Amino acid sequence: MINEVYSDRSVVVVSKPSGLPTAPLKNGCGDSLVKQVAEVYPEIMEVSGYQSWEGGLLHRLDTPTSGLVIFARNQKAFDYLSWQQRHDMITKEYRARSAGMKESLPGFPPFPFRSSDECFTITSGFRSYGRKGASVRPLVVDRDMRVYRTEVARESDDSFICVLTQGFRHQVRCHMAWAGYPLIGDVQYGGSEGNEFGLEAIGLTFTDPASQKVISIRV
Repeated sequence: MINEVYSDRSVVVVSKPSGLPTAPLKNGCGDSLVKQVAEVYPEIMEVSGYQSWEGGLLHRLDTPTSGLVIFARNQKAFDYLSWQQRHDMITKEYRARSAGMKESLPGFPPFPFRSSDECFTITSGFRSYGRKGASVRPLVVDRDMRVYRTEVARESDDSFICVLTQGFRHQVRCHMAWAGYPLIGDVQYGGSEGNEFGLEAIGLTFTDPASQKVISIRV
């Protein structure tokens, strides 16, 4: 049973639980959010998306990350939403929880931003790191590099709200670890071990393809 948060004739937004892959592997084996949503909304698999086995999926969350994911219900909606995504017109909001300050892991350049303030911005490029590129590391921006930005606001001593428009694999996890705040349960980026994972996608803002109204969802 999917946890549906919003739907209309163009899109459906669902909340993914931690531990469930967003999309299946290429061969389609195993459970995934795509598979579960397609059981309720089979039309999403008629959409020609980023990968044939992903249907109308607009963006992924890492398997341990929970929270909001958008699916397009038809091709016109997918094309319009993916255009918004390419032009920084879809805003994604995350709650990141950390067990406290910690030195950066190997492979991180010196952190060039002020992370002690209530609000700060982290910008970088990214490169693959480690065995089979399982992790990423930030790259200090130069003029020829694609830039990814995470706006961070402190919510409490151990909780932060992170906002972005363009996302890279592990972006929030890597940026927070770089700032010295690895996430709870994220041992891959220096976080403390535990049954919980300290990252949840809590907000989405986009323009609805059918109504052209701005839709803001926050859980």
